[in-house]
Amino acid sequence: MMRNSFDLTVSVPADEWAYMKRRVVYLEAALLRIVRDGEKMREWFAAAELAGLLLPGLPSSIDGVARKASKEGWMRRKTKAGSRWMHVYHVTALPKRAFDALIARLLDLPDIDETAPLVDVLPPMPRPQQIEADTNMAPPWVLPLMRIMKTETAGNLSEAWQRLPERLPPDVALPSVEEAASILVQFGIAGK
Repeated sequence: MMRNSFDLTVSVPADEWAYMKRRVVYLEAALLRIVRDGEKMREWFAAAELAGLLLPGLPSSIDGVARKASKEGWMRRKTKAGSRWMHVYHVTALPKRAFDALIARLLDLPDIDETAPLVDVLPPMPRPQQIEADTNMAPPWVLPLMRIMKTETAGNLSEAWQRLPERLPPDVALPSVEEAASILVQFGIAGK
């Protein structure tokens, strides 16, 4: 029998997968910027450029950026600038906050640390609608009480009521014996 599909599984190291995901985010932002503004986007930046951007999580000096990049093993390549060689670093190698801030700048988003202004006047909260209690609705303690009466006390209400506290959920209040009897009579479970 002929199949119309070809299943393929590829294993990718986690760090390479993370790099590719970050690169896709950057390229999406770059593509949006290019489409919107027509500017050329770059993926590689010199230490001087990164220091000048004052991104969160990055040193503000050229040497500080170069040391951090070397210490953390950022992806880099050599490029010639005039008559000398220098390293340029790929945007996906930046620390997360710096990377996010760079993406935000490309998309003209507010700064990462910027907070939204507070609203001085909030609209009034709507009042909750009153729901009429269903007269056929039993309190949450009725079912446990009925089980005790049927299986353990042979219909003896006072004995069942004494065993009820250990069977109730923690948030359900124990009714008085009179209240329990009244509800059981109301629902026709016990005689008058």
